[in-house]
Amino acid sequence: MDVEFEAGPPDALRRRVTILTGIPALLATVVGTLGPFVVDVPGLTNLIFVGGVWLLLSWLVGHRDGYRLSETGVRRDGRLRTRTYDWDDFEGYAASDEAMTLYRSGPWPAVRFSLTDVEDPQRVREVVADNLSAA
Repeated sequence: MDVEFEAGPPDALRRRVTILTGIPALLATVVGTLGPFVVDVPGLTNLIFVGGVWLLLSWLVGHRDGYRLSETGVRRDGRLRTRTYDWDDFEGYAASDEAMTLYRSGPWPAVRFSLTDVEDPQRVREVVADNLSAA
């Protein structure tokens, strides 16, 4: 019943992250780097730091995680930490041809991943359907 795979965020989320973090980060970095040569504004070079933090956020959110679905739950291996969720932690799921969302109980964010990155998406759907009901 165990399934292991690597997947990134769904394409729509990846685009949103790129637009909301990547583009402003690039602009802040460029203005912070080139701005002092054009205008004399104190603290303009601080934008280099702000842009760097935004780029780091974009890199952390937009990367591929490793997932393992087993009888006990879901293990998600990220860049900074590994999280394990029991199947009881989820209220349900939603799946499309391109992505799957596992809805967590309470105020916690859902677990989202792209099925286009998965080698056998049908097997992933089967394991999730065996353990959760569709939302």
